[in-house]
Amino acid sequence: DIDIVGLQETIRQDFSIHELHGLSRHPFSWQWLPASGLSGGILLGVREDLFS
Repeated sequence: DIDIVGLQETIRQDFSIHELHGLSRHPFSWQWLPASGLSGGILLGVREDLFS
């Protein structure tokens, strides 16, 4: 099982709750920084039951 997810260069401005819930079978807490134009963007998720 994955405990921490980190993606860079997502090229996304925003993520829907539905998209984020579909990435894992465990409850995750998600944070992201939006892309600037067609570059950048960071998505970070941690399992809520393991980290506070």
